Amino acid sequence: MKIVDIEEKDILEVLQLIKGEFPYVSFDEAKIRERIEGNKIFLFKAVEKKKLLGFIELELFEEGLARINGVTVKEEFRKTGVAKKLLEYALAFLKNKKIARVLLLVKESNKAAKKLYKEAGFEFIGMYHRELDSAVVEEMELDLVPGDEEDLKYVG
Repeated sequence: MKIVDIEEKDILEVLQLIKGEFPYVSFDEAKIRERIEGNKIFLFKAVEKKKLLGFIELELFEEGLARINGVTVKEEFRKTGVAKKLLEYALAFLKNKKIARVLLLVKESNKAAKKLYKEAGFEFIGMYHRELDSAVVEEMELDLVPGDEEDLKYVG
């Protein structure tokens, strides 16, 4: 498995995944392109034998702060470590960008995602101020130590 940048040819497939996993988000192809081209949003995909397994989206804010906007793995590739590899890659990428703090939102009921995030060092900081997709949402954060980066080992 490799972790690499999302390409133009992936946009429709990524859009389908977003609509399936995050139905409250109203994106189209143009919006995804616009987000990628702004240099504040980064999308990485996990691929194996040219097949997209899942993706992660990162957003950079003011100096030192970022958010993971979403991690999605196709149903047939879940519970195989894809999400963990995407998260590890994303955190190494953010350290290289000198990001000190990473935020994310996760549905309170999403036990698998919360377990993954806690194993990576994320901590619960409070409940999000509104529901998403009619679900109660938690906010989590992780403090990174820039300069202690691992290589972006999943690129290849």
